[in-house]
Amino acid sequence: MELARQSRRESQPHLISAGILMASGVMYLRLLILVSLFNRQLAALLWLPFVALACGALAFGWLWTKRSDKDPQSVQSELGSKNPLELTTAFLFALLFLVMLVATQLTVQYLGKGGVDTLAAIVGISDINPFVLGMTQAAGTMTPVRVAAGAIMIATASNNVVNGIYAYSLADRKTGKLSLVFLVSLALGALVPLVWLL
Repeated sequence: MELARQSRRESQPHLISAGILMASGVMYLRLLILVSLFNRQLAALLWLPFVALACGALAFGWLWTKRSDKDPQSVQSELGSKNPLELTTAFLFALLFLVMLVATQLTVQYLGKGGVDTLAAIVGISDINPFVLGMTQAAGTMTPVRVAAGAIMIATASNNVVNGIYAYSLADRKTGKLSLVFLVSLALGALVPLVWLL
């Protein structure tokens, strides 16, 4: 959400809100690659909605950048360089993955599809990668593939809504409103495939 914070220093609501939307669109392509590496059966169900959502977000975001802002100026990047091999982050991700795998297994075993869908909606408030990886391991064994695919769609929708709320809270008013509308719309689009995944 660095872009949202940056909007308070830059008068570029169209450009920054488009960047936030496009970053969320890229998430779908990244998740598709991740799912494809671990569960091709699950990827076969998700590739079409993921590609459609990514292309829609990227195309609309690109068109939105063409709208002029009142005070056009170059957006200054203030992101510091981080060590890509930082071990703390790697260990935290591994721990989250294990916790999510156990939580997913217990949820499937004791709470069924409704429990998995509820868990998917809850994990949207944080990093959804461990949950998605957990679903790739559970799909076809502990969980029916269609249930896993639906849960992943719910998790991405929930994550988009939460990111929209973060953007609304952290950004300047106009950028925040635009970002919230864009990300909630993307979340609603992510729920459409549930019609045929049920």
